[in-house]
Amino acid sequence: SNLFLDRIEGMKGTYINDETYNHWSAVARFFRGYEYSRLVSVFGDVPYYDHELGDKELDELYKDRDDRALVMDNVFDDFTYVLQNMRLSDAGNSQYLNKYIAAGFISRFMLFEGTWQKYHAGDNEKAKKYLGLAVEAANIVMQSGKWSFGSNFRALFGSENLASNTEVMMYRQYDASTGVTHSIGSYSNITEGQTAAANLDLIKSFIAKDGQP
Repeated sequence: SNLFLDRIEGMKGTYINDETYNHWSAVARFFRGYEYSRLVSVFGDVPYYDHELGDKELDELYKDRDDRALVMDNVFDDFTYVLQNMRLSDAGNSQYLNKYIAAGFISRFMLFEGTWQKYHAGDNEKAKKYLGLAVEAANIVMQSGKWSFGSNFRALFGSENLASNTEVMMYRQYDASTGVTHSIGSYSNITEGQTAAANLDLIKSFIAKDGQP
């Protein structure tokens, strides 16, 4: 993401206009925020980088972890930029990353961090900041009127195409002609693909070379 941001900076005003620059910068910043949210949720404090690193910058590459709050404040800034600058739709394809999809993820990450700050760190100010962005992001999705709940389990997890399902924001579209297929299990489609096979008792019935089962 930092490499992308460094490169696109030199294209602004020459190869791309402001709107294109803002959108693709938002895409890069979304993925940077996504990754740091994931890392922080697992490891807590992590080293934070907001610029491209060279393989000889050893002091930077091996620096100590940065404080969790510093990292997530930078993530907050990235996510705020995303909500302000990412396109509502890219090339008319709902499967491309857009503001609605990003907002769905942002609401999830900020909800996690906001509640962590409140109930683990005891920092109500940080909690209010992050949870406020979670609400803002969730409202972008909800107020669009594009999605709603109501699908049954089989419709969600046993369908070959979820394009018309209003409960799904991103999905994998299966198409045998392009080699994108999946084995639908019995838990979702009332069919069973597992055939009879050897079990542990059968394996133990054979004697090995040392005379043991």
